Amino acid sequence: MHERLIFDTQIVRGLALKECGPVGMELMPDGRHFQHIDAESWHILLQNGDGCILGCARYRPLLGSADQLAASHAALARSLRYGPVLRSVVDQLLTDARRRQKQCGEAGGWVLRREIRGSAAALNIALMTFALAEHLNCGLGITTATRMHHSAAMLCRLGARRVAELPAYYEPKYGSIIELLQFDLAERNPRYAVRLDKFRAIILSTAIICARKEAVRPLVPAEFVQPLRTLDSTPATAVQAL
Repeated sequence: MHERLIFDTQIVRGLALKECGPVGMELMPDGRHFQHIDAESWHILLQNGDGCILGCARYRPLLGSADQLAASHAALARSLRYGPVLRSVVDQLLTDARRRQKQCGEAGGWVLRREIRGSAAALNIALMTFALAEHLNCGLGITTATRMHHSAAMLCRLGARRVAELPAYYEPKYGSIIELLQFDLAERNPRYAVRLDKFRAIILSTAIICARKEAVRPLVPAEFVQPLRTLDSTPATAVQAL
């Protein structure tokens, strides 16, 4: 089940990215948007009654340096002027998170099938990702968000803010303007507090689907983990798909 869910998640991302143009050349022959970091991440999946994935998002704890960030491979990171600034910003986030005794995390892979765009699904997936990150003791987060489909604007309404030291930039492979956003989970928009509380309750009773134990290494230090219920009711420290 875990392998199928990750496969289907990559298919959904591939379908969305085909609309961007150039990135379509980087998809797998079967149309999947494969990334190695999928195996190191938690995934929020929205399914219909038949089990078809309609939307998804990804959360990954940042336990190293700025080089671990997916954005470190973006066009902005290759800039002689802004590349060092990007690394400095991320290193400062990591330092601030450690000072608070919190995780610093990266969100990404936030896509929806065309048929549910414009609905509340995108907002709900984002809030569910917040609830999961918060449960994992995340305090600060960072993400790259496209202006396509108003993704960056929606995240800013939830409480994200542009990294002031860095400009929005054009990413050729996505054919879109990208904004680097940061989150402080203690400073969310109170307008969505009630809905977020709902997802906080849901996350406590949501089943976790994991890879085989021998295929998974611990991704989060034990002191940062609050156990969630798995399908066999045993705590999981390395959740691969939710």
